[in-house]
Amino acid sequence: MEQLDREYQYFVGAAQVAASLEQANNIAKQLSITASNARAVALRAGQNAAGFKPLTDFIDQLANTTISSSKNINELANKLSRNSANKYRIDNAFNKFNGVLQSNNQAQFNQSLHQPISMIVKQQQALSFTHRSLLEKLSEELILLSDELRTAVVLATLSRVEASQADTDFQDTLYSVADNVEEAATKIKAHILSAIEHVNSIKLDRR
Repeated sequence: MEQLDREYQYFVGAAQVAASLEQANNIAKQLSITASNARAVALRAGQNAAGFKPLTDFIDQLANTTISSSKNINELANKLSRNSANKYRIDNAFNKFNGVLQSNNQAQFNQSLHQPISMIVKQQQALSFTHRSLLEKLSEELILLSDELRTAVVLATLSRVEASQADTDFQDTLYSVADNVEEAATKIKAHILSAIEHVNSIKLDRR
């Protein structure tokens, strides 16, 4: 029963990772829109905001990277969730077969259970290997994305510098872009860290 409870926690943990990444993905999409709007404002502002346009390209790139990475990580989380569900079913089947084997004294009947139990054990081993591989890959992708988001702080700072050099008619809008970039990155980072915590909790519980 303890093993089945643990497998269920794996399933829940994977679902929580997927949910966190979905939130990060939604914010990244809004960040991409922010970059597009900022690009349009920079064009209207003209030469005084010429340095802002390249920054919008970097902001857009950061958003697209986050969206792409979130999609990949979400797929990994979904695979982990399905694998955990399969492992849950296989472990349940093993416990039932093993329970029958332990409670039955008929040697001939018990002999007939050895082959299906052996097949179940092989499935358990394969699913456990896949589980470990997916967890490691998930951790790697989350850490890479978290590192990528560090550039957002630099982008926000540079955006404020460029905004200060634009005409006063456009400064508030461009400052707002910088604030939006920093706020979006902070929220995305929080969701990524939450996902990492869920993955680490699954790892710690894997015994």
